[in-house]
Amino acid sequence: MSKRGIRLGVIGAGHWGRNIVRTCAELDVLAGAADVDAAARGELHKSYPGLPLYEKPADLHVDGIDGIIVASPAELHAELAIAALTAGKHVFVEKPMALSLEDGRRMAALAERERLQLFVGHLMLYHAAVRRLRALIADGLIGRVWHVRSRRLNLGRLRKHESVWWSFAPHDIAMALAIMGEEPVLATAAQAGWLSARIPDTAYANFQFSNGRSAHIEVGWLDPQRTARLDVFGTEGVLTFESFGEPFRLTLCLGGARPDDQGVLKTWRGESQEIPVEPADPLRQEILAFLTSIRFGIPAETDAKEGLAVLRALTMADEASARSPAHLEALA
Repeated sequence: MSKRGIRLGVIGAGHWGRNIVRTCAELDVLAGAADVDAAARGELHKSYPGLPLYEKPADLHVDGIDGIIVASPAELHAELAIAALTAGKHVFVEKPMALSLEDGRRMAALAERERLQLFVGHLMLYHAAVRRLRALIADGLIGRVWHVRSRRLNLGRLRKHESVWWSFAPHDIAMALAIMGEEPVLATAAQAGWLSARIPDTAYANFQFSNGRSAHIEVGWLDPQRTARLDVFGTEGVLTFESFGEPFRLTLCLGGARPDDQGVLKTWRGESQEIPVEPADPLRQEILAFLTSIRFGIPAETDAKEGLAVLRALTMADEASARSPAHLEALA
């Protein structure tokens, strides 16, 4: 670690990588960036004229750089993360951690062996509203959580190497697992590709957890109605987080089912209200968490263990979809 403090290099200066570069610069931890695209490097040079820029990611594997943030296309995440870990660098890898559970396990094993931090970019767990929502759940505001429903729909950027399930759903799965406090035991799922049968454009998954609890996740990138909504159902009400649009909203609707004087269950509805949340940039909070994990050698919440749990759930739904009658019929 340099006398100036922790220094980070960023691989990838594209759509999301530019935001990471900017945030690292604001935090005064940016030591360099790499991108194979000359135009992307040119744009960075205009904004950060003194910043070392490279075409090859390996050029960031130098003394004076403590950690690498991998914000490349998803199909390169595992390769670039493994190279950085092998070079002795702590790694922050954007979601999805990898495009296979096998690659994720290789990354986690290497980080553990080299005693390096492997941080996964599950951004929504650092969102102020999600933190507030989880705190309210822990305080018992909505009673016992029994169901989570998440929808993430957009007319988004199409990918050639990852499906909408692997592109969008890591956010929703990470939130669901954090709320449930465990991994699912079973999944049913359906996926469909309109533009390509090989790469699904829409996907649904139903996960079963212990004690009869469940989660439903829907994602799609061909929907002009931009939606990102998380509903957490408890025995005493529902907390709802809507993250698209400005400002985001966190609301509470009290309600559920209770026995009347004769012991007959009947539904009831209470007050609805908006929950105030002090805004904070989730990307800034995420990078600060990575820096803290490096400084103190303590894994962050979104460490390799958490990243593998998300990969297992992604894979579980993929396998369930592949076993579905509709999928088998399409292959016939």
